[in-house]
Amino acid sequence: MANSSPVDFFRYSIKAGDSLSLIMAKFYNLGFHSPDYAKRLAQILSLNPHIKNPNLIYSGTSLLLPSPNISSATLGAVITAQFQDQMCLPDLSYGAGLLPSVSKDDEANLWLLSWLAENSDALTIPGGILLGAQSNLLSPGNVNLIREIQTLYFDYQSGALTKGQYDYRRKQKLDLLKKNIGSLDKVLFGNKTPHQAVRIARGGGIPATQHIMQNADKLTKLASYGKYGGYILAGVGLAAGCVRIANEDSQQKKNEIFVETIANTTVGVVGGWAVGVFLVSNPVGWGTALVLAVGTAAVSYGLGKGVQNAYTTFGNKVDLVSGMGVNSICQ
Repeated sequence: MANSSPVDFFRYSIKAGDSLSLIMAKFYNLGFHSPDYAKRLAQILSLNPHIKNPNLIYSGTSLLLPSPNISSATLGAVITAQFQDQMCLPDLSYGAGLLPSVSKDDEANLWLLSWLAENSDALTIPGGILLGAQSNLLSPGNVNLIREIQTLYFDYQSGALTKGQYDYRRKQKLDLLKKNIGSLDKVLFGNKTPHQAVRIARGGGIPATQHIMQNADKLTKLASYGKYGGYILAGVGLAAGCVRIANEDSQQKKNEIFVETIANTTVGVVGGWAVGVFLVSNPVGWGTALVLAVGTAAVSYGLGKGVQNAYTTFGNKVDLVSGMGVNSICQ
């Protein structure tokens, strides 16, 4: 074919267990919900008129496939011009050199990545809510209920409080902690209640308040794990957005995905910071913790969509993806 390189198209030998959907994931990283999935599938069927039912392909037969480097727009133009009879078609068996070999384990990974690229919200939103709720419960407001018991004990030791006053105020704070964290106390304290775990050490050559501070430090560390999980989910969301940008042919759509992803991440980070400031001095229970987490996720998602719509309406002449070099990053 004139104006076409020999590797623009290749023949792929169908293997047992193959389907067109799996082949789409293998070579083009396109899942069912990818914007380009239906277009690319229609083009492959146009190149292979012997396929009467896209759900039925047979091992031992071959497919004519476009190189993953060919854009859908370019391929559509080639097919429209009906040049396929003149194409130079190298015979590519499974992983024969021009395309990477794909193992069965890789197939599962490709499916996962493909699904995640188009459905990242299914993981990042509920995952962010759960991690946010956990971090909210283990916020300084609740952890300080334990630390304050140390202060109460020092007041008792100095004579500022009687034994009865100390016991009463200690019970008040631990009752509130138990109420706030609910069934999470089984995870945090095992078979003990907060009242049994957060006690003065009796003898043994250790400071009297050591058990109190150990439990406070333990809850603080667990809260930090929730934050790390939030960072990971934010990274997953950014990576999924990058994959979507790489798979999209339309520059307009690339920019819409970019502004939505950046807005979601930014609002999520700012919202998480604002909630964290509130929780420094406000111990909250499961209900409030969950409401705050859901609210942060909802605001992040809603503003992300709002920013995307605003860009589509007012800013679509500004090519942010090209201007910021996103295409070179998201390949």
